[in-house]
Amino acid sequence: MGFLLKIVIFAVVVYGAWTTARRWIGLFSGRKPTNAPPPAARDPSPGPAPGPSRRVVVEDTRLCTGCGTYVAANAARCDRPDCPQG
Repeated sequence: MGFLLKIVIFAVVVYGAWTTARRWIGLFSGRKPTNAPPPAARDPSPGPAPGPSRRVVVEDTRLCTGCGTYVAANAARCDRPDCPQG
């Protein structure tokens, strides 16, 4: 058990050293990191506007006894003949 643990720890240390060396070599060679997306793939849109202009709508739901799904409390009657709504 102890020998296997030493092998696993050695593998983790070697992987960490290899990754660190690759990053340092890439930094000094002037290349960009490989995990950075290309400039054309970045989304230029700023995203949703913060502030009170965005409202969250929440409706109360209840369990439908006819089909077993949750429906809005103020939902209209559906096309099923045994619909308990309305």
